[in-house]
Amino acid sequence: MTSHSFLSAIANPGLFWTLVIFGLCVWMLFRPHGTDAPKIIILILIFAFQPFTRIVMTAESRAFPLKFDYYLYLIDKSLGVSAFLVARLFAEWQRSMLFAVYQSLTAVMIAWYAANLVRKDGKPGRLLLAYLVIFVVGPCLYLIVPACGPRHAFGNAFPGGNPHVSLTLVRLTDWPNAIPSLHLATALLFVFFAGQNRLLRGLAWTYVAGTAAATLAFEHYMIDLIVAVPFACFATLVTSRDIRPAIVNLAGVLAWLLAIRFGTSQLVAHPAVLRILALATVVLAGLSMTTKREGVPSRRQLVRCQGV
Repeated sequence: MTSHSFLSAIANPGLFWTLVIFGLCVWMLFRPHGTDAPKIIILILIFAFQPFTRIVMTAESRAFPLKFDYYLYLIDKSLGVSAFLVARLFAEWQRSMLFAVYQSLTAVMIAWYAANLVRKDGKPGRLLLAYLVIFVVGPCLYLIVPACGPRHAFGNAFPGGNPHVSLTLVRLTDWPNAIPSLHLATALLFVFFAGQNRLLRGLAWTYVAGTAAATLAFEHYMIDLIVAVPFACFATLVTSRDIRPAIVNLAGVLAWLLAIRFGTSQLVAHPAVLRILALATVVLAGLSMTTKREGVPSRRQLVRCQGV
């Protein structure tokens, strides 16, 4: 299969998933007593319910026709690194590759779950729970600051234009699925559930970088990615029952969403403060995960060991 046909298979997933399920069935024939392949097929069938998600998101869009895209666009401009600026950096062939990355999320989610099933230090149950948290809580957060993304809000002006807008709501019919970016949040899960395998961690970070570029090239604002970092940490920490840092990260997500909804004028009026807050959000979220990497004992675990 050529690289072009492979990218086409991802972008048009019918053939791709048929081949995947066929391969898993062959796997079960050679390992009739194994449990890994049936679990992966069950996960694939769960994703088959995506039409239900579409119904929910369509209902949300109808309930909240006025979107905050201009707010997010102005915050991006104050940050100094906007989706417009990043998207303009890519040539057409690079955009095609990034689109394939953007469309591949479901396939990589299943592949990462499979990798956790077969690894000795894998945590497939926790990873599946993290997926669930991301895709159940995420759409609820969308309703705090409903927005569709620059491609939908600005049309042909994205990414080459330089729109001049004010802090007003804009009527859009597309889904409110911008902030936080669930694509980036999910990609970060791959890092958190890569264990100590250097190859997997390298692949995970590469995918995070590709996803960040792809989201900015097609669907998201920079602030969407910043808020996605503590959201991914929240989902991961919940699965390990590390409730206090999980709540702190969720509080950070909510603080950003409420600040954008009710105080964007103050945020864009002080760009230096805005940039410091954005950097602090990412750094503090990362620090909350330093003792929660797969295979690294947490402080609570160390205390338990010392008490034995």
